[in-house]
Amino acid sequence: MIWLKITLSLLLLGYLGWTLDGAAIAHQLMQVQWLPVLAATACLIVGQLFSAWRWVWLARALGLTVDAARKIQLYFLGMFLSLFLPSIIGGDVARGWLLARGRAGSGWLAAASVVLERLNGMVGLLLLISFCMLYLVLPEWWRWSWFAGLLLFLLLMLATPKWWPWLQGLSLTPRWSGWQQLPLASPQFSRAWMQSLPLSLLFQGLVVQAHVLLGQAVGLELSWFAYGFMVCLVALASALPLSFNGFGIREAGYVGFSVWFGGTAEAAGAMAVLWVLVLAVASLPGGIVLWRLGGASILRRDQG
Repeated sequence: MIWLKITLSLLLLGYLGWTLDGAAIAHQLMQVQWLPVLAATACLIVGQLFSAWRWVWLARALGLTVDAARKIQLYFLGMFLSLFLPSIIGGDVARGWLLARGRAGSGWLAAASVVLERLNGMVGLLLLISFCMLYLVLPEWWRWSWFAGLLLFLLLMLATPKWWPWLQGLSLTPRWSGWQQLPLASPQFSRAWMQSLPLSLLFQGLVVQAHVLLGQAVGLELSWFAYGFMVCLVALASALPLSFNGFGIREAGYVGFSVWFGGTAEAAGAMAVLWVLVLAVASLPGGIVLWRLGGASILRRDQG
């Protein structure tokens, strides 16, 4: 499966390399303004702190009382692994394992905390896309289909206290019954979920702003709402398990949407290169956490 992902990423990146003007992209990168790049890096780091704290709230609501500082460390560790070792470990899986390590019977809770943190972030992403769509000229069929789907999704989410107890009553084998113990219908979890949504919106907004700054650094002039629509939709697409850590899908999405909104393909390509650089720099704290924990060997022990 990993080789199929790598192949798709290489095909997409190869196609972009063949169709775009590489010399123009290189020239724009050589002329880049580095102050906006530093500001974009700061936006992403602050946003990741918001996301880590969101994970703290949701994990506590599920009954995991691990120290908040450790959860934040594990969050940055997951970010580092997702960028540099996705085919070996998987950042989300690793931080879930490490959170449950040494805590008997907490595997389902730790896994659920990671999944629900990601799901909460996706809700914030969907809301931000919807907000940006109000200020963009888009096909009406797309607009109405999107908002109808969003409404159904939000209604399903709000109805969790109604349908979750029904799912808990299903008869399952002991191996798969652990998830039925999750207190998703409890008032405590509902409060934590709603408290976390503003953090998700802040995170997504900071990610968009980071892209705006990178775009300014290379001359990609788009409105903030166009950036928001593009960045959030590309994030959804690149999260699908189709490519190697989103490479290829992300870059192709940036180029395609930028051209659609009136930007240049080469400027979008240059921005995509800078975004990978920003991701790498912002994930370095996770590398320090991994080193302090004993390196990749501790992850192999946990897998075993």
